[in-house]
Amino acid sequence: MHHSYEYPYTDLSISVGKYKENVHAYIDTGFEGYIVLPENYVEKIGSPAFISNCEVADGALVAAAEYIGTIVIPDIGFTLMARITCLGNEILIGRAVIDHLRLIFDRGRQVIIYND
Repeated sequence: MHHSYEYPYTDLSISVGKYKENVHAYIDTGFEGYIVLPENYVEKIGSPAFISNCEVADGALVAAAEYIGTIVIPDIGFTLMARITCLGNEILIGRAVIDHLRLIFDRGRQVIIYND
């Protein structure tokens, strides 16, 4: 099963406890984690499961709210338990998720994602 998305993004659903939202996430092959949501999501989701030190692109360590939740890409029937980090101001999906999938970056026009 596969689906194509606007390059270099994918649509997915995140859920933490009773909180659920559909998001448009940038596929970041240089990020080894699961998913990063902007810091203001802490207000939406609630108290974090824990706080951890995360290394950002410039090498600095910053404290970030962390949650355990679920990521679903419904278009391809993909579900994964995930560590969800609130940090910065972008929605990023990283290698801990995309390494479970087959992705084709099609000439800068679309991303085709397979779950097979």
